Amino acid sequence: MSPHAEHAEAHLDAWVARFEVVRGTVARERFGRAGFARFAARTYPTADRARLDLVADWFGWLFLVDDQLDDGRVGRDIDSARRAMDGLLRVLDREGPAEGERPPGEPPLAWALRDLWHRTASRATPAWRRRFTGHLAACLEAACWEAENRIAGVVPGEAEYIEQRRHTGAIYVCMDLIDIVGDLDLPETVHAGEPFQAALRASSDVVVWTNDWYSLGKEMALGEYHNLVRVVAHARRLTLREALEHTAAAISAETRRYLGHRERLLAAHPEHRAALTTYLAGMESWMRGNLDWSRATLRYRERERGGLPAYLEATLAPAGTEGGT
Repeated sequence: MSPHAEHAEAHLDAWVARFEVVRGTVARERFGRAGFARFAARTYPTADRARLDLVADWFGWLFLVDDQLDDGRVGRDIDSARRAMDGLLRVLDREGPAEGERPPGEPPLAWALRDLWHRTASRATPAWRRRFTGHLAACLEAACWEAENRIAGVVPGEAEYIEQRRHTGAIYVCMDLIDIVGDLDLPETVHAGEPFQAALRASSDVVVWTNDWYSLGKEMALGEYHNLVRVVAHARRLTLREALEHTAAAISAETRRYLGHRERLLAAHPEHRAALTTYLAGMESWMRGNLDWSRATLRYRERERGGLPAYLEATLAPAGTEGGT
């Protein structure tokens, strides 16, 4: 756990209020109980104070976008969802900080993203910015894929779900932040090479499958099928208990695969061993930190009246159209 966890909690609370992405008092209290800043403190334990604040803000933003699409009005209309996602991606094409008041017509989550992107991109290389932008675009596209399935009542196949889950979970986006926290600048040939990609896929799958294991109750209560346990039960005709056991075994097997990929990656690039060891430690902090946070957070245990998160406000809608969700 980072020693800056408490500071990050206070910072995130002030940040979501400043950018109007969580506005009501009850909503902010409910948002705070999920512990997103402590999640960042567990998964980036070596981050300095400023970088941990930045990561905590990214976590808050990513979870809020996810909830808007999963549970909000915009996620029930694919055209609205795609317009919202396109609007967010356009933010990454512009330069400059988020200064002053929110521009007329700009959704709060787009305004907040401008601040995040300015603070992050200023620390990054052009190659990193291209990679991160590509991962965020894939994340938002996968969120629309999920929304389309939800609207049509489609349960995805197992292989398709596993591929898309790496993007709907924004885990590649979050793994990219390891570079920012650690001041790393590995060559693109290393990042794109199969040894690195194999370790990235394995560690990412451990994270998102663990998330699905712990969030199952919440998602079943909402009628959500985008969860590996439910997908496996549907595809393999298993009982819920059998699907839980299958998923737990798959997480263990994928962890072992990661350990093999780790050694192959270090052997493939001895000249970058120090930087890769730092990056791999980041992947491992993610796997373990996600497990510890998932066990502790109230996000997956609190039940909402009517099934909607109490902090869900229409912050993807243009200004002036922000009715209830």
